[in-house]
Amino acid sequence: MTQEDDDKLKAIAIKVLEKSTIPKEDNHGFAIITVLMIISIILTIVRVIQECNKVKAQSLMGDEKALVSLYGQDLRNFSLKAGWYTKMKIKKLLRRELSREDYKAYTGPIMASLLNTGENLTDDEVQTLVRAANV
Repeated sequence: MTQEDDDKLKAIAIKVLEKSTIPKEDNHGFAIITVLMIISIILTIVRVIQECNKVKAQSLMGDEKALVSLYGQDLRNFSLKAGWYTKMKIKKLLRRELSREDYKAYTGPIMASLLNTGENLTDDEVQTLVRAANV
């Protein structure tokens, strides 16, 4: 991954955090540990989607644009049609990443923010997420 990809990942995570109710630090924006936690959750979601599409992805090997389109479409669909199973899986990831107090306080806002951001991901952002998940 390049520095540009790292910056894009950070921008995606900050976009998610800005749509949530997680408090910012006084002068510096969000705590770096919070940004890293959100990146970890997003990449785990992308890896789960990649695992679910393993058979389709094998037929598209070598065509990065088609893979990005496939994963982007799935991310947007899961975000738009967030059923109980999708929410349960996201909650499971949040439970693993957050302390008990933070989980109780921020699960709803973070989940809503993740799903809202997922609906509006650009192909460039999806490509960055796929590259980062494949590392």
